[in-house]
Amino acid sequence: MRAPALAAALVLMSGFTAGPQSAPGPGDEHAALPAGPGRGLMIRVCSKCHLPEPAADQQLDLAGWKTVVDLMASQGADATDLELEEIVQYLAKAFPASE
Repeated sequence: MRAPALAAALVLMSGFTAGPQSAPGPGDEHAALPAGPGRGLMIRVCSKCHLPEPAADQQLDLAGWKTVVDLMASQGADATDLELEEIVQYLAKAFPASE
């Protein structure tokens, strides 16, 4: 596994939350997560084990986010393959690798 993806996975696994909020807007508990397709799904799936906001501190390419999401799935993230792919696409668009 690539070191940046492993570091991102460890950061994402470090926090816990009581429950997900999926709709952006006033009072949004996840304001650091930009709107876009897959946002609500990412919050719902990822919040079952950890806070989703640490993703905002990561900048990975598509392959890096896939590695992170695959690791989360191997650790018990409860989502279909299509949902996991939607999460990967959301993260890659919302938090792309810096150039």
